[in-house]
Amino acid sequence: TLVTHIHNKLLEDPNTFDHVFWITVSQDFSIHKLQNDIAKMVDLDLSNVDGQKKRAAKLAQALLRRKQSVLILDDVWNHFLLEKVGIPLRVNGCKLILTARSLDLCRRMSCQVKIKVEPLSAEEAWNLFSEKLGHEIALIPELKDITRAVAKECA
Repeated sequence: TLVTHIHNKLLEDPNTFDHVFWITVSQDFSIHKLQNDIAKMVDLDLSNVDGQKKRAAKLAQALLRRKQSVLILDDVWNHFLLEKVGIPLRVNGCKLILTARSLDLCRRMSCQVKIKVEPLSAEEAWNLFSEKLGHEIALIPELKDITRAVAKECA
């Protein structure tokens, strides 16, 4: 996906950010689980910290100590307040990238920059698919219907 490419580019260039963290949020979201996932990434033990607010404060401190960092929250399905998790807002050096299926969700979460990724056209999907699979394999007559059907799903 596009965000995977961004993540990899950030890791390749050590001069842009010191820390790049990736968390997949998914549908089974809870603030507690997200706090634990981020805490693991930043080597923070929250096991003895009670209460969502205290956990959020500890997490925010840990993230702020890591200057020049990027936190990628992938596959966000539900609106939540970043402060409740402990994700600092509008702080120099600490950036957040969020992926969601809903542009409305991005608006509700006050994303500053929103990029809508459009699906590929059928031709673009076929070109990408055959490039990745290998043009000679994609054009084998016995596989043509199957490869075209798979590429169509990408459009």
